[in-house]
Amino acid sequence: MNVRIAISFLWLMLQFAPLHAQQVLVCDGASHFPIRDVLVMADGKRVGMTTWEGLIQLPDSFQTASFKKKGYAPEKLLREEVLRDTVFLFPAEHYLDEVVVVGKQMVDGRALLEKMPKRDILEKRPRAVLGGFDLGVMLDKRYRRDKRHVAQLREVFKKMDKIGEKEDPILKAYRETQMELRADSIKQNTLKKHQDTKQ
Repeated sequence: MNVRIAISFLWLMLQFAPLHAQQVLVCDGASHFPIRDVLVMADGKRVGMTTWEGLIQLPDSFQTASFKKKGYAPEKLLREEVLRDTVFLFPAEHYLDEVVVVGKQMVDGRALLEKMPKRDILEKRPRAVLGGFDLGVMLDKRYRRDKRHVAQLREVFKKMDKIGEKEDPILKAYRETQMELRADSIKQNTLKKHQDTKQ
């Protein structure tokens, strides 16, 4: 009986216990020194700026918190990630804004495939020693796995060839993207010329 009373009293005390805001330390990711004047927002609402010690009080309940300061890459973290009490911001000089990969040489895959020597795991297998019976091939798990894998890949390639029998789908997507980029640049140039003529 006393245990039930104690548990219910403890439960009532927890119901009325005040919830405290969480204090978070914001540090430099490279030097691990606290950063002052970091703009902190919780769920899109401004919370404040960090103190000279790099500390900030976050509200009781929020979903995401974002940390921004000039010269540092911004961080947007979920509540569970912020609960570890320390947030590291990394200097923006260590980040790349955008990476563009441009291919200078296009290779025709089908022509390359025709030049390659013919070697087919599904049709050619090692020569059997005893007339047609080879225990080594029968027990070779890797050979059976490779054979099954090649059969699956052939099915995938057959489906891809049916989709674009006339043209390689990757080359088609590349050409369409290039045409869209050209159309956008022409449109921007005409708009710029039109604005220049108005002035």
